[in-house]
Amino acid sequence: MRVIVMPPFDREFFGGTDRFEITGRTLFGVVNRLEELGPGFADLADVRAAFAVDGVVQADWSVPLEGVQEVVVMQKVAGG
Repeated sequence: MRVIVMPPFDREFFGGTDRFEITGRTLFGVVNRLEELGPGFADLADVRAAFAVDGVVQADWSVPLEGVQEVVVMQKVAGG
């Protein structure tokens, strides 16, 4: 599946690369693969990153990704 990494994560962990082809059965698998490509990413993913799976923000990292076309990794937005 295509994984798109939005700023600031693309620059912070992946040298400016923002698109990857990654296989993973769940978001846990995607995060683990991104950790291999950008060491340190997994340590902050739960706190700073949000994931949109085929356009829908997904908080449950254990949901199966079979048939998913795209995962977007973006910074969490805090509000008040």
